[in-house]
Amino acid sequence: MKFVGQLSIIFVALYFALSYVHENILPQFYVFDRTRLQQIGKEVISANPGANSTAILRGVHARLAEEYPGLINDFNEEDWVFNNAGNAMGSMLVLHASISEYLIFFGTATGTEGHTGTHFADDYFLILSGQQTAAPAHSREAEVYLPGDSHHLPCGYNKQYQMDPNSWALELAQGWIPTMLPFGLLETIFSTLDVWSCGKTIKISAVNTVKNLLRGKI
Repeated sequence: MKFVGQLSIIFVALYFALSYVHENILPQFYVFDRTRLQQIGKEVISANPGANSTAILRGVHARLAEEYPGLINDFNEEDWVFNNAGNAMGSMLVLHASISEYLIFFGTATGTEGHTGTHFADDYFLILSGQQTAAPAHSREAEVYLPGDSHHLPCGYNKQYQMDPNSWALELAQGWIPTMLPFGLLETIFSTLDVWSCGKTIKISAVNTVKNLLRGKI
């Protein structure tokens, strides 16, 4: 029992330490402005009425590369990978990864539904095409997010969510990104056995994180 008590004290102390750093230190290193990202998304959507999702994604990518030179990965079709997390399955392209932030394209051609996960980070999900619905456990009606809308999932919160077929989003997470990795990888390791997707996700994320650390981008 004494050991359990000591372990509990350690976990509580660690939680408050991580919370303090999340609120007061990590924001100093953020390079992306969620408001600006939403503005870029809306501008691209408005400038391309009726365009297919690929055109929208490429248009947003071009604007991001211009807005954040040297910080956005190339739009290579071979770098897209499957992602299974919270019983939802989709495809993603890692645009930027560091200890405090990641920026990805995420979406699904067929539709998906699952759990958002509970994270030590704030998550901003900007819908570029299609539709997302979401709801916390106590809700009786779904929240609806359409192209141009940004769905904010605050640090420590969770929801059920669903994406229609051909729905795609620009996702920004800001906080303790390494703590999100188990959610993003465990289903691949223990369920789908998609070793290729898992390995590629780890490689791309690790290379980007180290590259940004060397640039002083935590």
